[in-house]
Amino acid sequence: MSSANENSNPLHPLLGEELSAVVFVRDYVQLQFDGPGLTLINDPTVITNATKYQPALPGYRDALCERIGKSVSNAQVAEGDELRIDFNDGSTILISLRPGDYIGAEAAIFNHGEETWVW
Repeated sequence: MSSANENSNPLHPLLGEELSAVVFVRDYVQLQFDGPGLTLINDPTVITNATKYQPALPGYRDALCERIGKSVSNAQVAEGDELRIDFNDGSTILISLRPGDYIGAEAAIFNHGEETWVW
């Protein structure tokens, strides 16, 4: 039986999951968990220890990869604003869903089993 939170939050399956891989593909990034996967067309921002890492800045790729092995403590969608994934070490990955930040038709694609969500 699904709870109201599960039904209203497509990222709910990420709770408690560890990030198992970060894959850099030409013009997008994939975050792989043990099962679910998140393809990010809009560039993610990593926030760790009050430092914000964005593409083309030193340490950006390292900051993303250092999330591998960390568990998701919270994952939310704020439609028209952002996808937010918080980890058990206090770090966060943000993906903008603001219309002006889209670099293609989609910002992100979340796959979990046979279900797919596109923003």
